[in-house]
Amino acid sequence: MNLSKSKFTRYLQCPKMLWLDTYKRELAKEDPALLRRFAEGNEVGDLAMGLMGDYVETTAYTEDGRLDIAAMLKNTGKYLSQGVENICEAAFSKNNCYCAVDILHKMEKGYDIVEVKSSTEIKDVYLADCSYQKWVLTSAGLNIGRVFIAYINNRYVRNGEVNIHELFKVEDVTDRLAPYENKVGETTREALSYLTQKEEPPMCVGKHCSDPYPCVYHDYCFRTLPKPNVFDLYRMSAGKAEEYYQSGIVSLEDALTCRIPLNAMQRRQAEFETFDLPTHIDKPGIRAFLETLTYPLYFLDFETFQTCVPLYDGIRPYQQVPFQYSLHYFLEKDGELCHSEFLADEDGDPRRALAEQLVSDIPQDACVLAYNKAFECTRLKELAAAFPDLAEHLLKIEGNIRDLLDVFRDGFVYDRAMGGSLSIKSVLPALFPNSPELDYHNLEDVHNGTEATAAFLSLRGMEKGEREKLRASLLAYCKLDTMAMVLLWQRLKEFCI
Repeated sequence: MNLSKSKFTRYLQCPKMLWLDTYKRELAKEDPALLRRFAEGNEVGDLAMGLMGDYVETTAYTEDGRLDIAAMLKNTGKYLSQGVENICEAAFSKNNCYCAVDILHKMEKGYDIVEVKSSTEIKDVYLADCSYQKWVLTSAGLNIGRVFIAYINNRYVRNGEVNIHELFKVEDVTDRLAPYENKVGETTREALSYLTQKEEPPMCVGKHCSDPYPCVYHDYCFRTLPKPNVFDLYRMSAGKAEEYYQSGIVSLEDALTCRIPLNAMQRRQAEFETFDLPTHIDKPGIRAFLETLTYPLYFLDFETFQTCVPLYDGIRPYQQVPFQYSLHYFLEKDGELCHSEFLADEDGDPRRALAEQLVSDIPQDACVLAYNKAFECTRLKELAAAFPDLAEHLLKIEGNIRDLLDVFRDGFVYDRAMGGSLSIKSVLPALFPNSPELDYHNLEDVHNGTEATAAFLSLRGMEKGEREKLRASLLAYCKLDTMAMVLLWQRLKEFCI
């Protein structure tokens, strides 16, 4: 068994995660959003290779597409003997421990390590990662001087070609590694020994199931717990849920019986689940909300993407870029339901065209409904800042937005089927059960925001037929989001009859 730096950090998070990776990988349930972040991390690593100057790269692959570790180790030895100043993916192996250093930078009396991360901050797990790398390289006979982490500068704004020296911050973390370095040797021995176990080891669930990374074995490890359980309580911290779980409070009935502190939403969730209560409807609360709405009445939903490396000028790392919206609307009370939509061309910055159509579609004084309006409001403010000539109209729209989520967040409507979640994808099926036309799973290609982002970013260069099919799927998905809001609004009116 060999231990890599990724396996080392997985062992630190949860030993059983590493064991399952090794012996039962088929149980993993991959998160598309996490896979996309990993892929983007690889792209960021490639971009960062030139941070320290000219470089060579050791990366090699076998005929079936896997990393050729033996070739990488050989290439690294060759470049070291040649005195190359910067070796990217410099590979080392010692005592069954392997790592590939993002950038190995030659200094007068040894080498510095530069670890590249796509995050906008330095996290503890990165320091543990760097400590492992330093330990492996030192064990292999290298003299390691300083250790640096290159991470994303979230204040960088693209202007022309990407400037990697402005995109990245490079911070010396050498002095912060001591608490981790002291334990690396012992931890690696424990991890290697742990991997020799053939029987599946026991492991309790807890906050480590999502911290620092979501675990792909979450469903497998939680399979014996009642559903829902204390980890599913509305906005319950994973750490607090773990405390309750360790003390024997597992089900929502346990939470009520043991009288643990619960906020109003958590208590409602636990009581509805335990006693199978009917839908809660607060008619005065609903009426008060509905009375704030006026005509014309618009229902708005944006779709956005965000990338670590800004794709266009004027964009920051991880800035949300709207590329699509759906708009259902009534011009007058008891009027016809109308629909408008926008989906940008994938070959350029979508913001200007989207903003222009939006101000054409929505009058300045119209009442607009969104679901979790903070998202739409923030996008409108960003568009107003980017396009001053449209700012007045965009900010008027932003100022007239009401939040449909408030009805559910304020507890005016609750159904057991929501399962403590107030997302529209939980509320909609709870209030419209057995309605296949409202089931996002029945859509083609695009079923959620993560898939919408991936679909739009994949359009560039796609064959015409496939491209048109995927664009149609994007339009159908976004249209269902605003249609869902219309139906929820209508159901609220029915509740008040």
